This record gives sequence, C-alpha cells and structure tokens, in this order.
Amino acid sequence: MTAPEEEKEATGRLLEIWGDTVDSRHTLWAILLGAGIAVPLYLVSERLFAHFGDNPDVASTYALLVGLGGCLLAGFLNAVFFRPKRIVRETAADGEGRRKAMDAIEAEIGPLGDPSELPAAVQEELRTLGLYDDLLAQHRRRSTEAEERS
Repeated sequence: MTAPEEEKEATGRLLEIWGDTVDSRHTLWAILLGAGIAVPLYLVSERLFAHFGDNPDVASTYALLVGLGGCLLAGFLNAVFFRPKRIVRETAADGEGRRKAMDAIEAEIGPLGDPSELPAAVQEELRTLGLYDDLLAQHRRRSTEAEERS
C-alpha cells in the first residue's frame, strides 16, 4: 500500500475522544485491558479482604481501592501501548483564513470590537501574536459595512 492509501485507511478507523485522536481498534483493546485488569483485581481483593478481615464493609472499601489502583495501572499500560494517532499538517495562515475565522467567531458571539480600546498590555500581546492588525482590519471592515447599511 502507498502512504496516501495507508493514511486514508487509518483515517477511517480514527475517533476523537476527549480532544485526542485515537484508533478505534486500539480503543477497544484499551477498554478490554482496563476491564481485564481492574475487575479481577477488585474481585480477588474483595474475597481476600473479606476472608482475612472482620468487617465486610471495610473489606469492600479496601477492595475498591485496589480496583481503583488497577484502573490506574491499566491507564498507564494503555498510554504506553496505544499512543495517540495524529496527522499533523502545517499550513501558513493567510489573511483570508484569519478573516473567515473572525467572521465565524463574530457569527457565534457577536462583534469583536475595536482592539485599540483594549488595555495596553492586551494590545501588546495581540501585536506579539500578530493578531492586532487583523482585529483592527476586521473592526474597520465591520464599521464600514454598518455605515453603508445605514
């Protein structure tokens, strides 16, 4: 298989879970591994604590702690065995892309406002990020559009 075909095949199996991209097969194995470690640890420790202890409530509580330890162990093993799957593509951000992004933000939350009205520290940070001029252009464009409508 060529690299694009492999990428296309892998993309069909990918899921996004909690903001990370994972392989659906690996996710299934991770769930099985987690259940396969935590549940037996809980059940065995519950019997052992009940056998050697006097109070069944305390035995159940300690068994639950052992089961939670099993969950942590399974989580660690899953993190080692099944690394996140990421396809990273870098593209240069152009003015048109930023304008579309700001239009989408304004459609969702409303006008962004005039960046020159922000505190000096915020303006400096926007300049450092290279966003001040784009925000100012967006504000001027919106102001011009509003004047043309009225």
